Amino acid sequence: MPIKLHAEALAATLERAYVLAIGKRKLSPVWTLRAEQLGESPSVGYIAAVGAVLLAKATDPRIDAFVIQSQEGSAGAFNLRAAATALAKSKRTFGYDIGSSSNRDPINQGTLVSSMRWDLALDRIRDDHKPFFQLILTWLPDVNRLTRDQALEALAAYIRVRRAVGAGAALARLPGKLRDVPTLSSLVDVLDGFVSSDPQGGAAGMALVAAAFRAGGFEVVLPSRNDPRPIDVSIKRQGVLVIGCEVKQVDTGESTADSLAEDVAKAGAERCLLAVFRPGVLIDFDRPAVVRRAERAHGVVMRVTYGTRELLHEALSSGQVAQSDFIASLPRLFAEALQEIRVSDQTLETWAAIATRWC
Repeated sequence: MPIKLHAEALAATLERAYVLAIGKRKLSPVWTLRAEQLGESPSVGYIAAVGAVLLAKATDPRIDAFVIQSQEGSAGAFNLRAAATALAKSKRTFGYDIGSSSNRDPINQGTLVSSMRWDLALDRIRDDHKPFFQLILTWLPDVNRLTRDQALEALAAYIRVRRAVGAGAALARLPGKLRDVPTLSSLVDVLDGFVSSDPQGGAAGMALVAAAFRAGGFEVVLPSRNDPRPIDVSIKRQGVLVIGCEVKQVDTGESTADSLAEDVAKAGAERCLLAVFRPGVLIDFDRPAVVRRAERAHGVVMRVTYGTRELLHEALSSGQVAQSDFIASLPRLFAEALQEIRVSDQTLETWAAIATRWC
């Protein structure tokens, strides 16, 4: 009977390995080096596959590291694809890179996944990939000799190394403050184009609001994506809610503003902000009327911004930070907020590439 690796067990193993990976304990130098060597892999599928083998071994040490498909039939047979899918599923949560961008089938490399075993796949591997594939084959006997704890440490070494080439690497390219500070107009134009071109379901706009008010000197609580709470972004001073913010990147009417004012009043705050970004637009929206209703019905001061320029002006006007300091810190703060709200790796990499023009 093949060994079945359950999703819950794989997820629990990954969490334990992640805790090891982010700690200060020195991990296996052998597997740290091998994880670093994976950066030279000619195929992203190999990077994910090696991580999946380590995850499988740390979850159930009975598995045979040479097996790819459970139909192989030996006592150590298991489904490598299941482990690879579990590895991919947690890559954003734990901030590591597995080479492949696929969340469902990261080892969808025809020759590899259509073979029963790694050693049987060698003859079908393309010639320019064979040297690296043969290197991995020398690692697999070592995997088979690992105990569960040793495999967990090897997996932690893999995660530690792969975290350094994931989103963290994008952040590392951006300093906390820019030396060559762009003009406010230049920054607005770049941010506006970036946020509107890849909204990420509204997450990009939420990250920009958080970054802008953090740059303005506020504390900002940025919830997870698709959080059902009524206030999207909580803007605070000394832990006290000052401004409750709703962020929209879809067409928005007055009812959204009215609901926001009511929610903010219930939360005990006196100021609220409705921030709308492209591709959304304000539909049949009478700003003066909305502001009056918020004030009269709830005693709340309502501000409505449309687009990046108005949002940045609002954050600058609300805070006590010099414009040059605000601009200098915003690109890095935006990258951190994008990572915090878990946008796609590609989106974060794209912003880092854009922002490095000012580094």
